[in-house]
Amino acid sequence: MKRCMFLALMVLTVASVAIAGGQNETGAPENREFRWYHPEPYGHPWTDVGQMIADEVWRRSDGRMKITLFPAGSLGTQAEAIDQLRVGSLDFLTSGPTILNPFDEQVMVFGVPYLFRNKDHAYAVMDQLGDELFNTHILEVSGVRTIALWWFGTRTLTINADEPIMTPEDLDGMKVRSMTIPVYRDAVSSLGASATPVPFTELYMALQTGVVQGQENPVPTIYAQKFHEVQTQIVLTNHTVHMGSVHVSEQVWQTIAEEDRALILEVFEEFRPEIDERIATQSSELLEEMRAAGTTIVEPDTEAFRARSEAYMDEIYGEQWGDLTARIRAIR
Repeated sequence: MKRCMFLALMVLTVASVAIAGGQNETGAPENREFRWYHPEPYGHPWTDVGQMIADEVWRRSDGRMKITLFPAGSLGTQAEAIDQLRVGSLDFLTSGPTILNPFDEQVMVFGVPYLFRNKDHAYAVMDQLGDELFNTHILEVSGVRTIALWWFGTRTLTINADEPIMTPEDLDGMKVRSMTIPVYRDAVSSLGASATPVPFTELYMALQTGVVQGQENPVPTIYAQKFHEVQTQIVLTNHTVHMGSVHVSEQVWQTIAEEDRALILEVFEEFRPEIDERIATQSSELLEEMRAAGTTIVEPDTEAFRARSEAYMDEIYGEQWGDLTARIRAIR
């Protein structure tokens, strides 16, 4: 299997570390137990494949390394999980690159709508720029290392409305949930809606009670979180190719023996295609399942959404990120 540049660089980083952490007096790796935060419940590809990764790490290490998953945000918010990583009270976190924006605002560029052409373009960008962006300055100031990049799917819109949402103008005055991260808030606004921050763990209730009329996420997340139960439409804006990320506490990472760090990276890389396949398959199958259950699937004027979004985001971020977005769009 061809190794991606980003992970290959990290393997080289592992090999260059002088500290042989996680070894006993004989030099053999020690038994270790790790806690891994997942925002999604079982049934979502990230969590299900995450369990496969944990099982494989346990198998290949002959039971020396045990990784226990904590799904569905059961350990708190993702922002809280970052704080836990920084002090070493949490070992692994599945999240997204923009969760690291307090340490370097440049990572928010990966939330810009219609920036990536498709997931292969997004992976190429991550392979070429990932180490530069995530494991240099951010690692130094945050104590959080990025060890894997995963496709989360393509973010699209769901809404409660009597008429189909076909253009950005149809969203005028509607409250759509956004993350608190500025670029995702602006992304929702760029589609024509009123961006309204709501914690992910409270989103189902917010949709059910009308606190917000809509939200945006990839199809597997919409299904896994049962958002379609409290929404009348799925509007296929397909506005963001969303890349997820797996982070590890650097404080913990440096206590793991070099050979075990290499083993962990190898397993993560091997299982990435499994995530891609499951996301793609679920996105297609679950959309049809929700359609059959009565959810209206709307195919809007995506060019109208693209044009409005690009103009809106360029006005806000063009001067700040113009060079970086140009580099991203030039990558093939």
